[in-house]
Amino acid sequence: MDVKEQKAAVRAKMSAFSIHPEERTAASAAVCERLRVSEQWQAAGTVLFYAPLPDELDVLPLMSDGKRFCFPRYQADRVYVAAWVDAAESLVEGQFGILEPPAEATEIPANEVDLVIVPGLAFGKGCYRLGRGRGFYDRWLTELAGHKIGVGYDHQLIETVPREDHDVQLDGVATPSCWVHAS
Repeated sequence: MDVKEQKAAVRAKMSAFSIHPEERTAASAAVCERLRVSEQWQAAGTVLFYAPLPDELDVLPLMSDGKRFCFPRYQADRVYVAAWVDAAESLVEGQFGILEPPAEATEIPANEVDLVIVPGLAFGKGCYRLGRGRGFYDRWLTELAGHKIGVGYDHQLIETVPREDHDVQLDGVATPSCWVHAS
């Protein structure tokens, strides 16, 4: 089986999990607390979040912690930029039905992001992530400054994820029950 087939198999396995709303709420709260007390969070002035899909952890409660927040905004040609947002309620539906900053939101240079909170379908203990398969996010992660921390449910942390040369190693992964640092 080649790497693309391996990735498809892991995506199918992870997509088969069903998360109950109470489980999502509890897991999200645990990960938010794990992030809140981390050195990376404490040191960050500007944090790049993601707008969570229904099956992803909700880290938006961290937006009350007095930092500057930005979110990904999809541009043409499979490119993302970071744009400022004062509140999650300012997000609008964008490409692929994902919430993002409105077009008039100010773009922030990639080198001004101190901490990137990264979603994924699976994370390996070597701190590589498996996304939804389009590759946009990994290409963008290479441009962003700051620490890159993946967040996921405990079942999303697996021994290894299949990877290709363009896949980006994160600095760490936070789940409700553990924190894994890149080696």
